[in-house]
Parts: sequence; C-alpha cells; structure tokens
Amino acid sequence: MSTEAALLGLISAVRATPLAIVYTFLVSREPRRLLGAYLAAGLVVSLTVGIAVVTVLGASTREPASTSGRSIADLVVGIGALSYTAGYWSGRIGNRPEGRPRRRLPFEDGSLGRWVRMPSVPVAALLGAVTNLPGLFYIAGLVAILGTHPSPANGVVQVVVYNALRFAAPIAVLVLVLTRPDHTRSVVDAVQDWARRHSRTLILLVFGAAGIYLTIKGLVGLGAGGG
Repeated sequence: MSTEAALLGLISAVRATPLAIVYTFLVSREPRRLLGAYLAAGLVVSLTVGIAVVTVLGASTREPASTSGRSIADLVVGIGALSYTAGYWSGRIGNRPEGRPRRRLPFEDGSLGRWVRMPSVPVAALLGAVTNLPGLFYIAGLVAILGTHPSPANGVVQVVVYNALRFAAPIAVLVLVLTRPDHTRSVVDAVQDWARRHSRTLILLVFGAAGIYLTIKGLVGLGAGGG
C-alpha cells in the first residue's frame, strides 16, 4: 500500500461537509438506515471511479508521459492545497461569523440543507453519492497508487484500503450506532468538541504540509523528467 495514498486517505476523512451530514443523520430518528444508505452510495461512487482509474491506467504507469502526468497532477493538487491553506489562514475561507451555531451545516440555507434537515433513505443515498465525488486529495491518492506501478489486483486492493480510510468517520459512527447506540452521541460529541477547539491548527498543518509536499514532489518529478 502506498504510504502517501494512506496519508491522503486519512486527510480526506476529515472533510467538513460529509462530517456535518453524518452528525445530522446521527441525531435523526433512524440513524442506522440513513448512515447505511449514505455510506453505501458514497462507497459505490468512490470505489467505481478509483477502480476504473487504476485498472485502466495501471498498465501504462511506467511510460515517461505517464510519469510526467503524475507529476503535473501532484503539482496541481499541491498548489490547490496551499491556496486553500492561505485562504483559510487569511479568513477568506471557512471564516465563521461570531454567534453562528457551531454545528451549522455549510450549505444549511440552500435546498440541500433543507433535504438534510428532513432526511429520508433516498436523500441520504443521494447525498452520499454527491458529497463523495472525487476531489483534489482523491486524485492525489490515485496518483500515489499509480506511482507504485500496481498490478490490476494490487491496484484494486489499494483503492479499497484508501476508501476505507477516506470513509473512516461514517464507518466508525455506523459501527458505534450498531454496537453501542446508547453511547454513540456522547462519543461523537466529545470528538467534535476536541476537533472544534483544535480545528484551525489542524487544518493549517494538514493542508499546508500536504500542499508543500505535493508541490515539491511535482516540481522534482517534472525536473527529473525534463532532465
């Protein structure tokens, strides 16, 4: 398993919108069904894209053009992560007004927010599919997996492991709901309280470090390819 892909999977596990949706489903009347539908739909979308990419592109990962393409992808993702870090640090991104409810969803004022406040199993599945479409870190994770030059079987295994890490939060919450329903809310609240107190530092460190690493890796790869 690519260590880089594993780290990116863990970073992807703390995406704000999916975590807010998971918490909303947790405090609903039927958390098991909603969380199950959300998780199943999200995994179907994420696994389908990931498996398709590694099986189609895996055979050509040793070609020079493919190596340059991976370096370009690393560079783009790295610059994107650094841009987000700069925006968050300056307050232009994620700057919550004073007095705003702490667990307010990022999209609460839109139609998507109204659906979440009155969830059903089909809506939960739709949200699972939409909010787990591949993003920058997912692309970087696939690039890291392709960088190991995997066989089709190994590539699929790596994608499955990557997605298990990417969906670690909803998986953990669903397991808690199924095994310890009386304690789930208190456990999740404790984790959220800790994350809220340290969220700014964590976001700046995680996105900043990932951005610097991927940018340097992309530049080095392009320099080596050009030489």
